[in-house]
Amino acid sequence: MPIVQVKVQLSFDELLNMVKQLNSIDLDRFASSVHEIQAQRQTPSIPRRESELLLTINQKLPHEIQTAYDHLIAKRQAETLNPNEYQTLLDLTEKVEQFEAKRIEAMAELAGLRQISLTELMILA
Repeated sequence: MPIVQVKVQLSFDELLNMVKQLNSIDLDRFASSVHEIQAQRQTPSIPRRESELLLTINQKLPHEIQTAYDHLIAKRQAETLNPNEYQTLLDLTEKVEQFEAKRIEAMAELAGLRQISLTELMILA
């Protein structure tokens, strides 16, 4: 069914009466949307750059890299690594270190934006 948008002014009671007419599924969707709007209004918004940095900081190492890395670390500890696996472990270690370095750089930048030390930022997290 096509939906036509009409601009009207409704009182709170009129809006509530219209909401009462919704079926259960639509009422659940409406209530969920209202809760989302309420949460957005109550949550302090953070600047865009801080949000980008937080995404970088909270990013996890890709699962396949983490799994392979953990497997090879376990083999190294068990002293069962062959030369090819050792080279793979070195390559993965480089990737993990680069990944973690980007996270630390983002943390340092975020600490600078918030004018606190990196240590303080880590404690607050």
